[in-house]
Amino acid sequence: MEKQLERIGLVYHPDYNMDLGPHVFPARKYQMVYNLVKQDPKLASLYIYKPESAREKDLALVHTEEFLRDFFGLKLTERTQYSELPLTKQIVQSFVLAVGGTILATELTEKYRFVYHIGGGFHHSMPDRAEGFCYLNDAAIAVKLYQLRNPGKKILFVDLDLHQGNGNSVVFQNDPNVFTFSMHQENLYPKKETSGMDVPLEEGTDDQTYLQLLENSLERIVSSFRPDLIVYIAGADPFEGDSLGDLKLTFQGLRKRDKAIRDFALKTNARAVILPAGGYAKDFHDTVTIHYNTIKIFAAD
Repeated sequence: MEKQLERIGLVYHPDYNMDLGPHVFPARKYQMVYNLVKQDPKLASLYIYKPESAREKDLALVHTEEFLRDFFGLKLTERTQYSELPLTKQIVQSFVLAVGGTILATELTEKYRFVYHIGGGFHHSMPDRAEGFCYLNDAAIAVKLYQLRNPGKKILFVDLDLHQGNGNSVVFQNDPNVFTFSMHQENLYPKKETSGMDVPLEEGTDDQTYLQLLENSLERIVSSFRPDLIVYIAGADPFEGDSLGDLKLTFQGLRKRDKAIRDFALKTNARAVILPAGGYAKDFHDTVTIHYNTIKIFAAD
């Protein structure tokens, strides 16, 4: 008989809040989401786990020695420059901590049905280079470790960020135990890779169209792949008010999206790690609200 799991665990570290100056990536959002959780009468009592930095040997499960040398050496090279971020000691520390956070979140699925990491989801990072605000691919590293400790388990990436999860598609393209599913705006960064299932979206895609496509896709996946663990990349950037995208999901539509993934995990009896990934709303507080709403959906009975 399977042990009774607690509903939701949370992971966070204050050092995630990188100082990027006037950059489009709103790194201060993590602190704001954390603050909302602590002010919420239903969430404030949840224990929030504080991770340690990932070990370099863990990073090497995904990333090449040459890339890691440049990254830790703060060297701007062809391997690091496409991050489109500065490269400082503080930023290195923040990313290595974020990897540790996603590793911890994945480990905590032994205790919790859902674990939300208030950080991470850096799904563009490739084994040999940084891309698109992503130095280290935290989810890929955490899944590689999970596989070492749980051989034969099935892992499903559900990537509902505005942008394709190209890094994870590349890392796991030849792994039969990992299925990568990405639903994203088609005519937009990045250069597309081949996932287990890609659902390209047209500009202007609304709640109804999006949610129907999502439902159909999940039904197709589960007909041939039953996950033990779901890694949900819960980007806030499909939002109609996002500055980098042209999808038209409302707050309500995004809540329904999150509920669909929660219910799918419950139906398949899978554990889930949830990562915030991107979000670039014209009003910064909208991005924070969307991430906070995701936590509330997964915490609800």
